[in-house]
Amino acid sequence: MADNDVLGKADALLQRHRAARTAQRAEPPVEIPVLTDVVAEGQLPAVPPGPAPAPAPQLSEEELVRIEHDLRLELLGLLGPEFERLVEAKVHERLGPKVEEIMGLTRKVLEAEVRAAVRDAMAAVITAEAARLKGEG
Repeated sequence: MADNDVLGKADALLQRHRAARTAQRAEPPVEIPVLTDVVAEGQLPAVPPGPAPAPAPQLSEEELVRIEHDLRLELLGLLGPEFERLVEAKVHERLGPKVEEIMGLTRKVLEAEVRAAVRDAMAAVITAEAARLKGEG
């Protein structure tokens, strides 16, 4: 029952807003001409006739090949930087995780080597100090 009541109230509210909007709309003034009236009355500015475009010259096969070659070079020049950017992004995307993995492994190996070197140095110092203390005693 409550759902139907809420829906009824929403419908009534929408109807009031629709009625208010249609009442607020003003009709456009009648004196504004539309495009068809302007064309029918000949009010468009006259366009002076220009010279007719010259027909395109017939190109030889060599000229067409040269133009095609020049266009390819120009397109490569324009697309080259974008292509490089895309390749670099793909390489970075794929190599980034691999570089991180290698750096992590390198870090572990270096830590192990440093610990071993410190351990060996400490053992040598302890052995030397023990020998010195035995010699004094």
